Amino acid sequence: GFDLLTQIIEERRRSPGDDMLSGLIHAQEQGDKLTSLELLSLVAGLVTAGSETTVHLVAFAVLELLRHPEVLARVRADADLLPGVMEEVLRHDNFGALGTTRYALEDVEIRGQAIPKGDMLMLLLGSAMHDEEVWPDAERFDIDREAAPNVSFGRGAHFCLGAHLARAEGRMAVQSLLTRYPDLALAGEPTFRPHPLLRHMTTLPVRLRARTKA
Repeated sequence: GFDLLTQIIEERRRSPGDDMLSGLIHAQEQGDKLTSLELLSLVAGLVTAGSETTVHLVAFAVLELLRHPEVLARVRADADLLPGVMEEVLRHDNFGALGTTRYALEDVEIRGQAIPKGDMLMLLLGSAMHDEEVWPDAERFDIDREAAPNVSFGRGAHFCLGAHLARAEGRMAVQSLLTRYPDLALAGEPTFRPHPLLRHMTTLPVRLRARTKA
């Protein structure tokens, strides 16, 4: 991954164009804006945040719908249910493997656990979104849940800049897929590969039968 990005960066450095990567390289070459490591990390973050996350949102949404035929039937009959579907997928079957890191700004105690000032914490988003105090019957996939804070995209100053775009892309992709393939069905279980940040789905076998023109 990083080796490929490094090659692409060097190619753009030799032959810059009118694109964002060339602009970032230009900023890096100014000397006081981006180091080489910062440039590589930024580009890797953009690729992951702007591509892999949306792909996995769509994949997990399709998987959940195909595993719940009663929900799938409702969505086929009423596409306005899709926003609720996407929110419940983000909550119930989030593709994140870990969560976000934060640092304690002061000594604090949470449910008997002392956390000294300066300690780094790993916040497990998947666990948070299965908290029974916030999400009753949290293990059940339910697209009719009452609105509650969804922390999939972070909160406050750390809220994901692409959250609204990701939600829109996910809804459009799933709706288009269901419209084009009315007999879409699972043909096997998904497979995954190790990944430091994601529950990285590599395959999702499905059977397709496109809608024929009258």
